[in-house]
Amino acid sequence: MTKILNTLLCIIVFMLMAMPDVMAQSNKVDYYLAGSYEYGGVTLPYRELDLHQDLDGKSLLVIQLHGGSARGDDNEAQLAASAVDSVEVYLRTHGLKSIFLLPQCGVERIWNENSNNYAITMTMVLYHWLQDFIANHPIIDVSRIYITGYSAGGSGSWRMINDYQSMFAATCIAAANPVMVTAENCKNTPVYAIAGSADVIMNATRIENFVNQMVALGGEALFDLLEGKDHFGTCDTAVTNERLDWVFNHRRTMIGDVDCDGIVTAADVTAIYDYLLNGINTYLTTSDVNGDGSVTSIDITVIYNILLGEK
Repeated sequence: MTKILNTLLCIIVFMLMAMPDVMAQSNKVDYYLAGSYEYGGVTLPYRELDLHQDLDGKSLLVIQLHGGSARGDDNEAQLAASAVDSVEVYLRTHGLKSIFLLPQCGVERIWNENSNNYAITMTMVLYHWLQDFIANHPIIDVSRIYITGYSAGGSGSWRMINDYQSMFAATCIAAANPVMVTAENCKNTPVYAIAGSADVIMNATRIENFVNQMVALGGEALFDLLEGKDHFGTCDTAVTNERLDWVFNHRRTMIGDVDCDGIVTAADVTAIYDYLLNGINTYLTTSDVNGDGSVTSIDITVIYNILLGEK
């Protein structure tokens, strides 16, 4: 009897521990804010979740692009994916001040489109939406903007980091071929790519080879092969805490932003002076602005040129 009671107690404790995650994964329509954006005649419905906004400091921004089956205009289908749950629970449990955005692609469109077929592609719409969203939310840390995607949304994520190479700090891409992109462009954004060995929709070898090309060109990229996982199994299980740890540990440093506050100002010049004159090396890793391997007055000149609009 004691053994039975102990077993029941363990089950109850486990259920109580799991409740926050279960709650976070249900009734998303009730607590994800609904929004809509229009650019070039294209309407983009989206959902927004603001987390831990009472904390000090700026907020990171996470965008997730859904797979093909969630296309539509109901502004709900994109909420159902396991990848959404994985990111939300991570942000909640790690106490990250964050904004999580889930746009929805129209049923007649795809995230990664040929610009020869559309004057306004969906990646253009996404770019302008994000630019306007960031401008209207100064709380966002522009060095911590991340994009994730699975299946068709993963291919859209490849395209976003290809076309807008200075926008994202890092990306996590699951079960998605890199299409209409180049390793030379994509290498400028850290990528964690995941593929399934039994995926007959997306080609794991093709994805791995592309990642290897990025690394060979000096990019930062990881590739994981999920043995035995088909396309849908990969989409459901690729986004893990460990992979999100890797993604969110990255920051985007813009040229001249020595103190990593998201903008280039006179304070960045001061940070270099602090190193050169006083040996204060707080921002040593970002002080080599011109990338020549040393910190000199030339780096200060580069920043002055940026401030004057000459570079």
